[in-house]
Amino acid sequence: MTIVRAFSSSFRRAISEPKMVLVLFVINILTAIPLAMAFRGVLKAGLGSSMAASELMGGMDFTVFADFMRLHYEELSAVFNQIAWVMALYMLVNTFLSGGILTGLRWNSSSSSISEFFSGCGRYFARFLRLFFLFVIVLVIFVPILTVVLALLSQLFIRNSTSEITDFVFGCIQIVLFMVPVTIILMISDYAKIAVVVNDETAMVKTAWRSTKFVFNHFFKTFGLELLMLLVPLVLFAIYMLLDLSIGMTTYLTIIVMLIIQQIFMVSRAWSKVFFFAGEMSLYQSLQPVVNSTVEGAGAPIVIEPLKP
Repeated sequence: MTIVRAFSSSFRRAISEPKMVLVLFVINILTAIPLAMAFRGVLKAGLGSSMAASELMGGMDFTVFADFMRLHYEELSAVFNQIAWVMALYMLVNTFLSGGILTGLRWNSSSSSISEFFSGCGRYFARFLRLFFLFVIVLVIFVPILTVVLALLSQLFIRNSTSEITDFVFGCIQIVLFMVPVTIILMISDYAKIAVVVNDETAMVKTAWRSTKFVFNHFFKTFGLELLMLLVPLVLFAIYMLLDLSIGMTTYLTIIVMLIIQQIFMVSRAWSKVFFFAGEMSLYQSLQPVVNSTVEGAGAPIVIEPLKP
């Protein structure tokens, strides 16, 4: 399967899963509500009925913002401290939901059922949690090393630079050099989850190693598909930013309009999760070697079984 076919297949498959996308959207909203309510409480206590809120909606007023941060630093610190816990909860919830997404996408049916979705969530959560901690360890070791290497390269190339253009170009190169290997690690994590669902893997370290070999054995296809699929959320985000900048939030009507647009954007993010897994699943299954086994006798069917990578 070519990456273009995998891309188009993932697009169609994600569109055919409105119930799955709705479940993901609702669960992610429910996860974010506690933090949103806490932040709302701080804003209400700090701004109250003053004109500061109107001034901030009309444009960024750094004086108003600085005064608000100074007066309510302790309350905001408490809210920001909750972000780490909410992010941890968010990652655990998404690890749980990944089992349901991949279970629904494993078969080529037009749409999966809600019961099948949650059954997959529960069935694979323990194994996906082990994969999650395994790849967290990898990132915790790898990211600081990569950061140090990039910092050394920065000192080497920018130290004697006299042009801001050179600094900007090398800064962009640094971002790319950081994001590419991190993206590959996250991509390997996705293919490890897919291998667990497709092949019912139970040994997570071996599964991660096999998925690593799979990604690098088919690197141009796996990474090429990832880059192609990344264009979709980037385009959606660009559209959202253009709408945000053009509409603004200066009146009650524009606030309502932007609220609706923000919820549509959140739905698109949930859809993108299904979209990415669908593309990776299609490519993974298409690249598996097959064994043709026949039973003696006329008219015996040919059974094709996927093998582990």
